[in-house]
Amino acid sequence: MKPSLRKPVSKRDLIYALAGGVLFSASQPPQQTAFLAYFCLVPLMLALEGKNYRGAFMFGYIWGFVSNLISLYWIALPTLAGMIAAVLFASLYSALFAVVFSFVERRSLRAALVLAPIFWVAMEYLRGFGQLGFPWMDLGYTQGPYTVIIQMADIVGHRGISFWLVIVNVLIVAITIARKKKWVYALLLLIVFAVPIGYGLWRIGQPPPPEKVRIALLQGNITAKQKWERNFRRKNVEYYGVMADSLGEKVDLIVLPETASAYYHRDHPNVVKELAAIAGRTGTPILTGTLDYDPADRKRLYYNSSALITEQGVQNVYHKTNLVPGSEHIPFQNRFDFLRKLDFGGSHFAMGDSIVVFEAGRMKFSSPICFEILFESTVRKYALSGAEFITNITNDGWFGETPGPYQHANFCRFRAVENRFGVGRAAQTGISLIVDEKGRIVKSLPLNVKGTLIGDLPVRKRITFFTRLGDWIGAGSLFASPILLVLTGLFIKI
Repeated sequence: MKPSLRKPVSKRDLIYALAGGVLFSASQPPQQTAFLAYFCLVPLMLALEGKNYRGAFMFGYIWGFVSNLISLYWIALPTLAGMIAAVLFASLYSALFAVVFSFVERRSLRAALVLAPIFWVAMEYLRGFGQLGFPWMDLGYTQGPYTVIIQMADIVGHRGISFWLVIVNVLIVAITIARKKKWVYALLLLIVFAVPIGYGLWRIGQPPPPEKVRIALLQGNITAKQKWERNFRRKNVEYYGVMADSLGEKVDLIVLPETASAYYHRDHPNVVKELAAIAGRTGTPILTGTLDYDPADRKRLYYNSSALITEQGVQNVYHKTNLVPGSEHIPFQNRFDFLRKLDFGGSHFAMGDSIVVFEAGRMKFSSPICFEILFESTVRKYALSGAEFITNITNDGWFGETPGPYQHANFCRFRAVENRFGVGRAAQTGISLIVDEKGRIVKSLPLNVKGTLIGDLPVRKRITFFTRLGDWIGAGSLFASPILLVLTGLFIKI
């Protein structure tokens, strides 16, 4: 459609953009309506038809703003400024998709629909990249409850599932607007569902790995505020000591949540000694969240960390490499010191620079901390470095009984399937989980209860296609998008 003939913005289009954002938010945990993701982009693409760039940007931004605000409002509990910044900034990405879609659509609606999955996934890949990376709202993550569907993640990763979901939305748009042969698009839609379901059923039917490790996940249910009170910090360690001593059976590994040791362990050898004594009494190594710093530059290089402790003391320490923007660090603060003066109610941790695989006896595992479980590239590096299972330690106590902890726990399913290993999640106030290599939640502890979760984690013994190649769908879409835009501009005239 020629620019001079572009359609004016209407109330119907505004309602469509708003409705699409609501549908996307409603498709996420804890709601049991993940199927709504099959329709969430339909209203947006219908609203974008015939619009100029200004209208496209507006509708894309509205879709993103609504979906981000409804899905991420709980960030305001620890940091209102951080929530506002996250919602305003993250909404730009869906606006970017809308403008790119509009660029192609004004030349050919059919081409825009065909290329929409590539453009959308390129946007997701860009949104999750670098120090500003925040892939929390990736479309594919909505499908966590559908175990059969997510089995294809061991080939295409979670962004491959996003790609698939956009295809589903595009075919529904095609059925909606087609004047003839709607049955062709309906048949294609059936095929698009049949392929992942067939693969998923076959995968689920495969026997589990023969080797397992038995772990104990300790959920102390200590509030985020209480844990950091000066008079409670030592009691916090003692509290987990009592829980470890009360396991009632022998396990291979005891896992404590993020910053369960709310100390800089280098400054408190007595705390390390106490945890080592617990490891000695139980005959079991302990993985605990802790704080650490670089003795050469303590003022700038301090870390959110995890440590493996045995009867002999600290064996190895991992420094978190993916930090929450605006909460745990200000992006690019390592290059520009003045950024450290900004305060969104969080901290200014430094980013770790290496992957760590903990080794204890026959066990080789890694431990992404909190937010890191979102990053498929980080967890993939653990697998390539030799980790045979992972433990995810976190403290979601900041977010209360909101969708936040449920959304956060959901990501474990995808990392398990992508790399085909078990995931044990120890959360301060919940939700603690044991997830098998097929992304199924085997056991769990709900929010706001004290308890110990004991279970077996399957040990990875093979490298999946995804582990070998990484996010080839996401990277490929980002690489292809500018080329496709240039070709569209050159060969499809307005």
